[in-house]
Amino acid sequence: MNPLEIQPKQRRVSVTRSPRRFIALAFALGAWIAASTLSTVALARDSDSEEGSAQAQHLEDGPTRGPLMLKEQGMFYVGGDIVHTDWAAAKGLVSSFSGSGDIAINQMYVTFMVPAVQRGVPIILMHGGTLSGACYETTPDGRMGWYEYFARKGHAVYLPDQVSRARSGFNVTAFNEVGAGVRPPSALPNMFVVTKAQTWPLFRFGPSLGTAFADEQFPVEAIDELAKQSIPDQNVEFQNPPSINFITQTRLAELGLKIGGAVLVGHSESGVYPEQAALQNAAGLRGLISIEPGPSCGATTLSKAQIAKLAKLPTLVVFGDHIGDVQTPPLNWPAALADCQQYVDEINQAGGDATMLHLPAAGVFGNSHMLFQDKNNLDVGNMILEWIDAHVK
Repeated sequence: MNPLEIQPKQRRVSVTRSPRRFIALAFALGAWIAASTLSTVALARDSDSEEGSAQAQHLEDGPTRGPLMLKEQGMFYVGGDIVHTDWAAAKGLVSSFSGSGDIAINQMYVTFMVPAVQRGVPIILMHGGTLSGACYETTPDGRMGWYEYFARKGHAVYLPDQVSRARSGFNVTAFNEVGAGVRPPSALPNMFVVTKAQTWPLFRFGPSLGTAFADEQFPVEAIDELAKQSIPDQNVEFQNPPSINFITQTRLAELGLKIGGAVLVGHSESGVYPEQAALQNAAGLRGLISIEPGPSCGATTLSKAQIAKLAKLPTLVVFGDHIGDVQTPPLNWPAALADCQQYVDEINQAGGDATMLHLPAAGVFGNSHMLFQDKNNLDVGNMILEWIDAHVK
């Protein structure tokens, strides 16, 4: 497989729009749409048709082209607690709202696609810090994301939002109490968001904002679109973000059980969530994939008993390029890579099946921290799917 193979541009055919022919074409098109939408979701993509789009990748013939054939798609919530609050609304916001009543908290939103023809194990894609599941849907420059691509390759795909993030919602009680003055400002839960200037070196697009690495795979011209995907990290249960959202890990273990077993993928802030979810309850997990965990895989903090438990599941750790080419406090990418290599080695020494996929070592160069959004994201996705096929039963 050549991970950087580029698809040649397709020829465009112009159509002369005579009135009679136009009407015939319109009727034919309408009939086709009416028939096809009963059973398909058509997502036509042409990387050359939109200004500023990235160069096309090689896509295999068959399920990666044409209509996306789904058996089912939808959403649901996992878990959640019903609690009473006197501060569902700020006092005086609306005269008819008392602010007192029962609300739901700690739920996890999940959207999903199940292809008409399934092959392989279902996949859960967990987003990282200051992001939501949207980061897997479409790349910042408008190309196909892993959510759709993995479904096109025959896998049922489940896309959660972290508890207290995006469509999972969060508990407003503390915010309204502080706003009303019944609690001190110091009681306000911490929130943070990564700025564009911080994102550039932290995600390894280049050494500084506006200067990209010569072989950089991330579509840096779409940095503003990536900024729009950013959501304040407001895990209100924790006071020192970036932090581990343990409730999300519990919900991920529950999600695995609900769908009858899945490979759990985590990225960055959630890079350790697969192993932490497995330590809570591995019954619904069939494989663990950690993509550039930040700050590390936790090799130095895991006990031998925990390593032995994790060794029962096939494990893949993935890192991109330019690991040592930027200074990115508080994250240290060379230290994270070394720690994760130790983690992989310890899993294997315990009789497990763990793989380190460092893309430059595999001959794939220029990938950023956001490798699932990079210009070769589908090629990297194929490498991950090939590992799943070979290692997950």
